[in-house]
Amino acid sequence: MLYKNILLGTDGTKLMTKIYEHCAYLALLSNATVHIVNIIDNSVYAAMPIEGTLPGYTFAPTNASWATVYDVLRDTGKKITENAKKDLMSLGVSENEIKVTVLEGHPARELLSYAETHLIDLVIIGTHGRTGIDKLLIGGVADKIIRSSKVPVLVVRS
Repeated sequence: MLYKNILLGTDGTKLMTKIYEHCAYLALLSNATVHIVNIIDNSVYAAMPIEGTLPGYTFAPTNASWATVYDVLRDTGKKITENAKKDLMSLGVSENEIKVTVLEGHPARELLSYAETHLIDLVIIGTHGRTGIDKLLIGGVADKIIRSSKVPVLVVRS
């Protein structure tokens, strides 16, 4: 089967190397466009206090704001996707066949929505292989994508 549009969800960790290799291999085999997407998980920072202190703890400099936090997260997402692009190019994928995007929201929901709106025919994601209470507390992004995706999903254990 040849793929035209491959969605690569990345968190930018060092564990992604193996996932990038699989993605590059399939993209080169199919001459596909790779859509690299990083999600700013707003549930992570939604509960972060921006200003103020508790005894013994300082949350942020007094000039911090939600805009500052968002800018830092957005810049980090851009760096993650650009680094992933460089990694895929070093594996032989043409720069013209790579698109990078940073989105905000719940990772599984955003990746699934992106897949539907961009005619993705293969989703490639990694899993850390968490089990038990870790999986319940952290959530299983890969699991949610597998259960809800309308297109094939390749899950690479990192």
